[in-house]
Amino acid sequence: MKTAERLVLIWFLIISCISLHAQQTYTIIPKKTGRVNKTVVAGLSPSLKALAAFYGAMGGTYCKDLQCELTTALGLGKQGSDAQKTMIQKYFPGDKAAKLVVGQDCYLPPSESSSFSNFAALSFTVLKDTIRVNYQLLVYDHGNTKTISGPDIYVFKSQVFKNKKRVLYAWTDK
Repeated sequence: MKTAERLVLIWFLIISCISLHAQQTYTIIPKKTGRVNKTVVAGLSPSLKALAAFYGAMGGTYCKDLQCELTTALGLGKQGSDAQKTMIQKYFPGDKAAKLVVGQDCYLPPSESSSFSNFAALSFTVLKDTIRVNYQLLVYDHGNTKTISGPDIYVFKSQVFKNKKRVLYAWTDK
């Protein structure tokens, strides 16, 4: 093997190793549109779908009656379906915020209510076993608006998410 061929092979191996450890970002709700990107959602792994189902239970995605865009895009049916609750319970055992939303049947007020929330942006950045949830959740309450922003950080080990830092529903851990 010639020196040039060896260099190309070494370069290829280095690039391959780097890409194995590179972070990946999944933009579920782009800030530009504020709507669920169904193509990205369809390509999520089962664990990231569970993470999306959990966030879809904590904040609204243009909910009407018991239909919310994110839960529907995940193929989980109506908001608070057994499929959504089972998925959250499976991947978030012992998580106080997860227990709370499941106990409330993942209920979110419709977007035309006097008090409701909608994600303006939501994305997951994955680097090895650490997932960073970046978001902007707009909370409307009788004409007043506030924004709750992440990031929240989880570690995914043994098929379970563990909360390392959470802004949304952080009060449940106190």
